[in-house]
Amino acid sequence: MSDDKARRASVSVTFAGADITKDIKPYFMSLTYKDGEEDLADDLQLNLVDRDGIWLEDWLNDAVDAAAAGKLTISAVIAPENWGGGSLPTGDFELDSVSASGPGSTVSIKGTSLPFSASIRQTKKSRAWESYNLSGIASEIAGNGGLGCMFESGNDPFYARQEQWKESDIDFLSRLCHDAGLSLKATDGMLVIFDQADYESRGAVLTLKRAGGKYIKYKLSAGSSGTQYGSCRVSYTDPGTGQTVEGTTKADGSDTDSSQCLEVSARVSSEGEAKELAAKLLRLHNKFERTASFTLPGDPGLVAGVTVMLESFGGWSGKYIIKEASHTVDASGGYTTTINLRRILEGY
Repeated sequence: MSDDKARRASVSVTFAGADITKDIKPYFMSLTYKDGEEDLADDLQLNLVDRDGIWLEDWLNDAVDAAAAGKLTISAVIAPENWGGGSLPTGDFELDSVSASGPGSTVSIKGTSLPFSASIRQTKKSRAWESYNLSGIASEIAGNGGLGCMFESGNDPFYARQEQWKESDIDFLSRLCHDAGLSLKATDGMLVIFDQADYESRGAVLTLKRAGGKYIKYKLSAGSSGTQYGSCRVSYTDPGTGQTVEGTTKADGSDTDSSQCLEVSARVSSEGEAKELAAKLLRLHNKFERTASFTLPGDPGLVAGVTVMLESFGGWSGKYIIKEASHTVDASGGYTTTINLRRILEGY
């Protein structure tokens, strides 16, 4: 455990375009910002004490109506005080839920980067997509949902035809991304598609050591059920010619004669393309073999997608990527960051 002084931070909050920081200061309990790497919507939660009943009896009614209509946005900036860390803007979130509880009279206001009420998430559609690249499908879906699109991958599969059958746009796009070995994330009004291997190859921003590691607490875990394959074989048989193309990728240190092989059928045009897709799918299925969670003094630089090194943690030592980062500031200005990590997969 670190003997560093607890880090402090201030929070500014904007609601429906207006700065409400001073208004909520007497009631402020905590703010938590969660930033996920993939397949998770980012979210922002503001907790207030309502000892005077102001929020429950007046303002909360308007907020509940607005949350139901999905029309209001909330955002925040976490600003560290008296140390060198930069500020952390959360981006904009659509108001998703409002709740009250007691005794103690507290109110929680939550915003999400992709609300459950959004049509891109709720409306089931059936459509045939013909002559599209994945980036084109993503761009059109994002635009229809009022979102921007960022495509961060050199791998951009082309589809002669893809069927979307009674699926929401986000479920359909997520399926295509997973089949291509890519990751999808919704954040700050954007759909982002990226290749995890690119993020994993970047230099670590922090090294955590078991002794004097500058952390408050940690938890390590390992699991093998449904997560460990020694190899992956991708194959495709052309219905017109009957010819089969296939490619196999093996994990480092794996004995393919005794290890489980992940079998996938996907449209590929060459052995090289099959091997490349096999490597991505092997990474996707094996990535949760080693995981860890650390709570540390607040650090705005610890966000989803950056890498961290663990040293002197035995079998858990190595390079990890942040799957989710949770930043919390309380009423006293205390600031902590909790990071959920998964070990980088080497040799894929």
